[in-house]
Amino acid sequence: MQGFQYVLCWCCLVSAIYCCSSNVLQAQIPDNEPIIQLDLDSVLAVLEDEPARKKFFSGDYPNPKKAAFLSLVVPGAGQVYNKRYWKVPLVYGAMGSMVALIDFNQSRYRRFRTALDLKRKDLPHEFSGTRLDNANSLRIIRDQYDKNMQLSYVGLVLAHALQAMEAFVDAHLRSFDVSEDLSLQLKPMLQPDLLGGTPAPGIGIVLRFE
Repeated sequence: MQGFQYVLCWCCLVSAIYCCSSNVLQAQIPDNEPIIQLDLDSVLAVLEDEPARKKFFSGDYPNPKKAAFLSLVVPGAGQVYNKRYWKVPLVYGAMGSMVALIDFNQSRYRRFRTALDLKRKDLPHEFSGTRLDNANSLRIIRDQYDKNMQLSYVGLVLAHALQAMEAFVDAHLRSFDVSEDLSLQLKPMLQPDLLGGTPAPGIGIVLRFE
């Protein structure tokens, strides 16, 4: 019997605490403020109506300026952006060839420059005892390799610029609208004589766009 009374008292105490907390929460909410209830479906609908953030590579694809910019920053990146993956080895092949030429001419230039400096001081050098063992020949060959080295640097810059231009033009052509209804016809025609003589027969080409 005492156990039943203890349980009953405990239930009354819990109910009293719950009622007090409910009254306190209701008192904190002004009477003139409506209670806002959020619906999950409405929230999802609002999120779906928001415009999706455009991705850098696919938002405005194909963008010629973006293709050129990527190629200028990283050679071959514009070709990857245009999805012309097979052109990337060609880009690096061309630029790698220019780098190899720069290294070749630069190393030869340094060798002959050193030999010329030693020759002018009457000291033994790499080409001593050969037909190049004179200051005039060493100077001419040194200047020739110096010129080739400078041209190789120019070629590297041109290769870099050309691959960016290629990416720019290719992106333009990918968005160029060409109609599938093209026709090419060969028709006989008379070519007028500018001197007032008899017109000469010929064949004319007619290219029609529709």
